[in-house]
Amino acid sequence: MIELKNISLKYGEREILNNVSLTINDNTIKAILGPSGVGKSTILKLMLGLIKPNKGRVIVDGTDITHMTETSLYEIRRKMGMVFQGNALFDSMTISQNLGFFLRENMKLPESEVSRRVTEQIQFAGLEGYEEQLPESLSGGMRRRVAIGRALIFKPHMILFDEPTAGLDPVSSKKILSLISSLRKNNNLGAVIVTHILDDVFNVADSVAVLYKGEIIFDDVTDKLHEAQHPFIRSILSDKILEL
Repeated sequence: MIELKNISLKYGEREILNNVSLTINDNTIKAILGPSGVGKSTILKLMLGLIKPNKGRVIVDGTDITHMTETSLYEIRRKMGMVFQGNALFDSMTISQNLGFFLRENMKLPESEVSRRVTEQIQFAGLEGYEEQLPESLSGGMRRRVAIGRALIFKPHMILFDEPTAGLDPVSSKKILSLISSLRKNNNLGAVIVTHILDDVFNVADSVAVLYKGEIIFDDVTDKLHEAQHPFIRSILSDKILEL
């Protein structure tokens, strides 16, 4: 579904990514693990075409998007849903309005279809009874579930998550991880999870790439992470959560 091929990226003189290659397959959950500031979220932006690499190529569903214009990227981005760390909900809109906004604005769907999809995502996220609530009245975990529902409402092939459980309590984190797992099992979707929380990786990811100092130092099925000998990986296995 998504390929990064020999990606290098600099901001001024600061090297963010150095010859990074990744493959994200359909109907699988891939985690990108690493400390804050190492370039994990930058990889998501590259996948969406929001930024361009200095070197290398980004391929989405067989299409090279590396040098695409914003107009050309619209159809490509509809294949991917994005769940931002801050949720990016409209504070003045109800949950139902938040879910349906982009369908009305960008896809011009009939109101009956918008309503059907909104109801479907309300049920999927377990938010029945909260349809007319504003985001500020919901817990952090519930707001994150709304954001997931909004990402799914376009019916994409892949969902991108930026730190999906960051700042959530253990119960809310468990619910979010359960939703992510159900994407593959019940919706036949793939996902990319950027995280610094090791438990999240072991709970939901089929495979994991570890990003350290701008390079991928491990990329394999999740269970094999225990066998890795790199000192950084050995240290995070003992700490379970990376220093912010």
